[in-house]
Amino acid sequence: MQVSAVNVASYTPRAKPATDSSPPPAPVADLTQLAVAQTNVKMAAAAGAALGQVTAELSGTLVNISA
Repeated sequence: MQVSAVNVASYTPRAKPATDSSPPPAPVADLTQLAVAQTNVKMAAAAGAALGQVTAELSGTLVNISA
């Protein structure tokens, strides 16, 4: 089998154009700050539910906070 130079093709990766209009990459999320924010929201909700329960008990009304 013979291969001539006319049939040989080399792979050359395409260069990116200089005017690439792709958006910039998204910033990296700080997972620690996200976890703290979620914990704060849960604590605030739990505190609000507990305060509602205590207020209801003092006024003689039963409130279900487990739902």
